[in-house]
Amino acid sequence: MLRIMIVDDMPIFREFLRSAIDWKAYGFEVCCEAKNGKEALALAAEFDPDIVLSDITMPYMDGLELAEALSQYHPDTAVVLITGNSEFEYARKAVKLGVADYIVKPFEKEELIITLLGLQDNINRAMEEQEEREKLLNNQKEDAFRQLIYNQNLNEQEIMTLKTHGLDTNSLNGFYISAFELDGDLTHPSALETIMNWKSHLVHIIKSTIEIEGQVHVFTDYEHRVVALLCLDGLDPEEVDFDEFNDMIERMKDRIGYDISIGVGTFKKSAFKIRQAYIEAINALNYRHEVGKNKVIHYKKTSNESKSFGFYSAEINEKLLDYLSQGSKDRTRETLEDVFREADNKAYSQMYRYMVNMGLLSLLMSYIVKAGKSISDIFPDGFNPDQAISVELTSHEQKEFVIQAYTRVMAYIETHKVSRASQVALKAKTYIEARYNNADFSITDLSKALLVNQTYLRKMFKSEMGMTVSDYLTKVRMDASKRLIENADYKLSFVAEEVGYSDSGYFSKCFKKYYGISPSQYREYSKG
Repeated sequence: MLRIMIVDDMPIFREFLRSAIDWKAYGFEVCCEAKNGKEALALAAEFDPDIVLSDITMPYMDGLELAEALSQYHPDTAVVLITGNSEFEYARKAVKLGVADYIVKPFEKEELIITLLGLQDNINRAMEEQEEREKLLNNQKEDAFRQLIYNQNLNEQEIMTLKTHGLDTNSLNGFYISAFELDGDLTHPSALETIMNWKSHLVHIIKSTIEIEGQVHVFTDYEHRVVALLCLDGLDPEEVDFDEFNDMIERMKDRIGYDISIGVGTFKKSAFKIRQAYIEAINALNYRHEVGKNKVIHYKKTSNESKSFGFYSAEINEKLLDYLSQGSKDRTRETLEDVFREADNKAYSQMYRYMVNMGLLSLLMSYIVKAGKSISDIFPDGFNPDQAISVELTSHEQKEFVIQAYTRVMAYIETHKVSRASQVALKAKTYIEARYNNADFSITDLSKALLVNQTYLRKMFKSEMGMTVSDYLTKVRMDASKRLIENADYKLSFVAEEVGYSDSGYFSKCFKKYYGISPSQYREYSKG
């Protein structure tokens, strides 16, 4: 709902604008009113309107002065001036100075609605683009922080790049890493949204819970665990009481409906120890299968057997995710066998073998979600990853279950990969053919419409259609222009516009490049 401010020194006209239109029906709300520009500027600071409807002639500060002030202090606010005929030239000047539009009195309310709907579209598009930029920056930040925990050969330059994402690298002289895991049925569509919403508030929750002054950075690992990097900023590590998190666990469990376990690594003094601290936190989390969920688990307090469990955690997960994504059955199976063989060589207890198998199964479920598939489509009704492996099963039975689950998922992904690519390519083809005449058409529009990542979309389209998206768009436009030139004596500027080119000169160059002759030459040729 976009917010509108009405500004006019005539109460009767403010009343007319407020009541003549069903604002909510068109996606607007009147947030405030002012009787002059000076008052409007003060209200703008309080209500932050999206659109200002303002008369030009007013005392103290007129509409032109208000528009100029808003452009300086509230540049995202669109201004529509309402003017009388005698002020027409003033309005034209205002538009050149950046005012969004103007309406001449007297006017029909439909004219005002059309103007505002045009602005609404522009504002919403700008907001969407801003959200996309923020999403991209957030993804880049997530990837950068993941480098810290997954990269075995981290170098100084990679650490320094984190400055662009707000990390004071000097703060890495003393830090903890904690990992938060939600336990429950995470296959529900709302589960990931719940995790993301919870994560967005976690920095504030952590800081208020354990009262540290340093930076706190929160991100997710590849298995949707929430990881927190807590920089102490000179605070004595012994003064950080992670047991305060126990109260937070209870509050959050009641609010979001999931069991929560927190693993905490040991205190580190070097950025190059971040990966080690992360693995410690994950190993502590794995210990929850023995001590129970909804607890804060310190790595230094876990058993020696748990501490030797680190051979499995991050490195193996990275390999498995890579091999699954590549569709490499043999390498996936070999890696699983390596895990089981290591467990046999170390003579792990039944409980820790269970922990290994649950970790492998959890990783597989994460991969399914990441691949855009539904767990319910692959496994039988009632399948619950949390209950799939029982402690009562022998190690051999658990191992066989995990291998079969991986085999099942890879077979499903392989058989559905082609059909998925074909469906996306066909939808893209249909979308292009329906909108090729839009000069602003872009791969971004196509990606948003189909809800498919741009890189993935390009790859699938090229694989299925034998040409790129851009090449296909050009083909459709050229075919359409050829038909128009053959069937009627249209001006080339008209033909260009009809097939999605705003510049007729550029259209002619594209046509000649595609067909080998210019549009004019082709017209003569088709007539002969």
